[in-house]
Amino acid sequence: MNVGNLFQDVNISELMKKLDILGDNGNLRNEEQVAIIQAGTVLALCEKWLKQIEGTEAALTQKMLDLEKEKDLFSRQKGYLEEELDYRKQALDQAHLKIQELEATLYSALQQEPGRRASEALSEGQRGDLQAAVEKVRRQLLRQSREFDSQILRERMELLQQAQQKIRELEDKLEVQRRHLKELEEKRLVHLQ
Repeated sequence: MNVGNLFQDVNISELMKKLDILGDNGNLRNEEQVAIIQAGTVLALCEKWLKQIEGTEAALTQKMLDLEKEKDLFSRQKGYLEEELDYRKQALDQAHLKIQELEATLYSALQQEPGRRASEALSEGQRGDLQAAVEKVRRQLLRQSREFDSQILRERMELLQQAQQKIRELEDKLEVQRRHLKELEEKRLVHLQ
């Protein structure tokens, strides 16, 4: 039962009118007139309090909806970041495979039979220098790709941690709002009894 239903269940203005009619009765004793005035004051305060609860309930409901939307947004962003990280990881893996293929091709070309052009053009020392240079470039490319991969991973992990922290904060806020709304509902029910 929300506050709107409460106004339908109890019509405070009708009660106030009945109290006014009762108060206008000249046959009442002083104590009875004081009781009617006090009841009118209590009803006026109840009406004011119920309007405040209705406003608070509407604000809390809207805040809960906003928090849920924000939580969903961060969850989607986290998913997008995970997908992007997977895509970049696959791209780096493909780059590693391509490097290995090129190394194999180059190594194969360097190990050709003595009658082929590549081995004729290169002396034994030149082949060694070329292999050392290829190995150096390979190590450099692998190191750079690992550094790039690590940097991307660190950045994505940082963004994921920020998103997870924000989600936790939003869940905490949402839980506080739910408890507050439940407390207001319980107070209202206690005052109705």
